[in-house]
Amino acid sequence: FYKILGAEPHFLGDGIRRAFEARIAKPPQYGYSTEALVGRRQMLQLAHDTLTNQSSRTEYDRALSEDTLTMDVAWDKVPGVLCVLQEAGEAPLVLATGEQLLQDRPPKRFKQDVVLAMALAYVDLSRDAMAASPPDVIHCCEVLERALKLLQEDGASNLAPDLLSQIDETLEEITPRCVLELLALPIDEKKRQEGLQGARNILWSVGRGGIATVGGGFSREAFMNEAFLRMTSAEQMDFFSKTPNSIPPEWFEIYSVALAHIAQAIASKRPQFIMMADDLFEQLQKFNIEMDLALERALCSLLVGDISNCRLWLGIDNESSPYRDPKIIEFVVNNSLPGLCKLLENWLVFPRSRDTRGTQFRLGDYYDDPKVLSYLERMESHLAAAAAIAKLGAVKSSALQAFSKVFPTALKIISAGALFALFAVIGLKCLPPRMDAKLAEDIVRKWQSIKSKALGPEHSVPALQEVLDGNMLKVWSDRATEIERHGWFWEYTLSDVTIDSVTVSVDGRRATVEVTIEEVGSKNNDSKYTTRYEMGGWMITEGA
Repeated sequence: FYKILGAEPHFLGDGIRRAFEARIAKPPQYGYSTEALVGRRQMLQLAHDTLTNQSSRTEYDRALSEDTLTMDVAWDKVPGVLCVLQEAGEAPLVLATGEQLLQDRPPKRFKQDVVLAMALAYVDLSRDAMAASPPDVIHCCEVLERALKLLQEDGASNLAPDLLSQIDETLEEITPRCVLELLALPIDEKKRQEGLQGARNILWSVGRGGIATVGGGFSREAFMNEAFLRMTSAEQMDFFSKTPNSIPPEWFEIYSVALAHIAQAIASKRPQFIMMADDLFEQLQKFNIEMDLALERALCSLLVGDISNCRLWLGIDNESSPYRDPKIIEFVVNNSLPGLCKLLENWLVFPRSRDTRGTQFRLGDYYDDPKVLSYLERMESHLAAAAAIAKLGAVKSSALQAFSKVFPTALKIISAGALFALFAVIGLKCLPPRMDAKLAEDIVRKWQSIKSKALGPEHSVPALQEVLDGNMLKVWSDRATEIERHGWFWEYTLSDVTIDSVTVSVDGRRATVEVTIEEVGSKNNDSKYTTRYEMGGWMITEGA
């Protein structure tokens, strides 16, 4: 009685009456029948009368403390009782009672009242799940889906259209998060399959020419990015292969799945997946986007022993090739195939698949596999012998002839210093260090430090090249030069940097960083502002 009135055991008579009046003044907002509403009021009245009468209250409290309290409820009053129990927060009791009542196939109007009380109880449980720390998004989705199913299947949807709409909207908002949490479960957990199906349901219902956003603040690209991070490479491939033809793939999807094919090829020793990855890269090049895939295609060719195509994509034999990078050509000439194999080995890092994340693949293990060797032999490839040179770090006379057919240059095993130099000059052609909040903060702090020197009394304009690139470098170089020309300067001290968010592109080469910066200037000219930086190769290319 105390609970259904929203009262406490220490309340006096006036407190009980005020609690009763508050309950009566706020009737249920959804479509209970008149009989249920009458039953609700009668139950509240009974609680009020019992607790405001000293004699009956004493008897009630004694039975409550001795756990001997029982009450008979007339059949026609049951919906009203369920209503007040749900309002009192007794969701488990409402659901357990409601399930038993529905098994008896009650009359239609009675059934609809029971279903409505149960649906509201499920909504209460969903709120409890989201209020947990951390929020239990999976349980929240599950109970809301049960509420939705009850309302739709048991004929109560027309009684509470607003409730149905609210549940629909909430599910649309949180389902993407629920799917991601399901995908993050252990791979062998049966419930995780619901996450895979949920990802299909979401991504196959939106796409180019359709809905741009998924829900929960996700764009289609952002959600796919997060989902793929929680999938294995084989699951990513399966998802892509089963996508309906009516949903054309977008560029970020093709790139991710191409990398998944390469990861699976190396992990399962199936070179044919490399060919499929190269086909996807070729398909990707047909999109009108600024993405240089020459290195990817060259290394795919190298993995299947197609040396001619590898040389073609690197532009080794054609000085006018649009794919030719002088720094890479110089490196290949100086270090030959072993150096290129070492580059390939360092490129074979797949953080975007949960089964390959953190795994360092070795070319020797790949080429030593009988299935791989058999495949290369069918292609009449000399790469297996040449790769053995890179693996052993020494020249064997038996391999020298095979090697000379691959790259007609002097054999020279790459050193760690040479490899580091290659990464330094290739820039965006190789993946930069993985972007995270710590790296983003370091870059922003470096930028703020260099900016203070470029705009300060030192006018260190050339230092801007250490952290800026592209349009950002041009804008700030012009600005700093203009300030120096006028003899002006600006002094300030960086007080704090807070990284609000980091969004990394699918290919891992670009990032958007939102950051809040606090600066302390002279004459109490302090400022705090939030800005966004676009980064590539972990130089800042756009921002403020």
